[in-house]
Amino acid sequence: MVTTAGKCHCGELRWEVTTAEAPVHILCHCSACKLIGGSDYTLNLVVPKDNCKITSETQPSVYTYKGDSGNDVQCFYCPKCTSHPWHYQTVNADNYVVRTALLEGAENFPVAAEVYNKEKWAFQPQIAAPESVFATVPPS
Repeated sequence: MVTTAGKCHCGELRWEVTTAEAPVHILCHCSACKLIGGSDYTLNLVVPKDNCKITSETQPSVYTYKGDSGNDVQCFYCPKCTSHPWHYQTVNADNYVVRTALLEGAENFPVAAEVYNKEKWAFQPQIAAPESVFATVPPS
């Protein structure tokens, strides 16, 4: 098991994420990630909810929107600077989608996959191996 610390932009909200192996990035090209993150994709990893814990006194605020499935998605964010440590999708009940760019050492994590490639902007190069690129999400 690997435990990796994360923090928001202002440093008020801190957390730890425990993964079975060293963390990787999964690039998400969906329109919601683009709007919330203000970029052309986000860097993520799906982690069991029990493997994510807040380590600061500051607790996250929550914003809820409807995901592609029509179900609720809860975005947890720092109440001061609005950095998002993770999202919770009700269709993925036992997991959080962790924003890996906010974790220590993120600059060294490899890219494992790309999801929502159907919404990828034309100028973006493919980064993940072809077998790890999915129009929406990988089959279960």
